[in-house]
Amino acid sequence: MIREMMENDLDRVLETERLSFISPWTKNMFRETYLSPITANFVININESIVGYIMLYSVEDEAHIMNLAIHPDYRRKGYGSNLVAHIIEYSTARDIYNFFLEVREGNVDAQRLYKRFGFEVIGKRKGYYMETKEDALVMHLSKGK
Repeated sequence: MIREMMENDLDRVLETERLSFISPWTKNMFRETYLSPITANFVININESIVGYIMLYSVEDEAHIMNLAIHPDYRRKGYGSNLVAHIIEYSTARDIYNFFLEVREGNVDAQRLYKRFGFEVIGKRKGYYMETKEDALVMHLSKGK
């Protein structure tokens, strides 16, 4: 079940973050993002366990997906797709029609996920990921208007 993230979810979200990324966000980074008035944050809760999350900033008619991860034990079961579909529906209901994100150039699985929703690569940020110097692909989706 997808629901809004609550502050007491942050420890479990952080666990998935650490299992998912080379350079995970800190608890403070999550807290600051969670508390920002321009964010929307959602989790997937299955049997009282947080198995995934998505966080985005939105300003006017644009949203920037900041972070998305699914716990390794729950990947390839459609939960990432569920979260992306949810935030698109949630955002367009609030007159937000343009979506942006950065993804590691080597993260082909994530790119495939986003492309299934119509995201297109519109640019590249050289050396964006400091710990590996890997480039980021900038992706965009327009839902009209």
